[in-house]
Amino acid sequence: MPPEQVKALTARTFGALSRLRGRRCFHPYGVGFAATLVPRDGAATGAELFDSGRERTGRVRLSRSLGLPEALPDPCGLAVRIDDAYGPGRHQDLLLVSSGRARIARHLLAPAWGFGEGWYSTLLPYRCAAGRVVIGARPDAGRRRITLAELAEGDVADLRFELAIATAFSPWTPVADLRLGRRVPDEGIAFDPANTGGGLELAGALNRLRVPAYRGSQRGRGASLDAAQAGQARVRSVAS
Repeated sequence: MPPEQVKALTARTFGALSRLRGRRCFHPYGVGFAATLVPRDGAATGAELFDSGRERTGRVRLSRSLGLPEALPDPCGLAVRIDDAYGPGRHQDLLLVSSGRARIARHLLAPAWGFGEGWYSTLLPYRCAAGRVVIGARPDAGRRRITLAELAEGDVADLRFELAIATAFSPWTPVADLRLGRRVPDEGIAFDPANTGGGLELAGALNRLRVPAYRGSQRGRGASLDAAQAGQARVRSVAS
């Protein structure tokens, strides 16, 4: 099948799944927080986001991939948007999910019980001057299990993530810290893996399919997006 037809089929499939669910087909329920990205001194990745030394503000959405009850493990999502990273309306989105830390495991989903333990990864690579890299995140929460319901009940997230990059054969290299703050609405954020720039680019065929998948999902749920408070009510119910 020609690449353009594959992309169109991917968009239609994710659109149909979102229409059926009435919201995101994956990561349906989440909690949003304001965030600050603080680059580490001496980062030399070739990516403006990490090398500029400039703090940037944005938003984070924490979610569970399948929306299972919290009594069950579920891959946990960490979606980051750095607002206006490269100019007005030119955001940087980083979409990570709980994974392993080792060289092969960093490309694989890993179910998790909460958000304060384990490791997160983009799974798929980016290209920058440092090479073809995966972006990872480690929570600094003393390996404490933090549930989505717990996050939904608070006004502030006392959470920090260490962001790192790794090539196929290198260990993780810390490049920035991500600090979460006050609660913000999460339902209106339409994350898009194509939101990137500043020397950081999507790499590989699977990444190219993520773009129509996300956009198809957005079109599919369209006006059926629920109000943020309805989503939060559902978050509390999945803990039971």
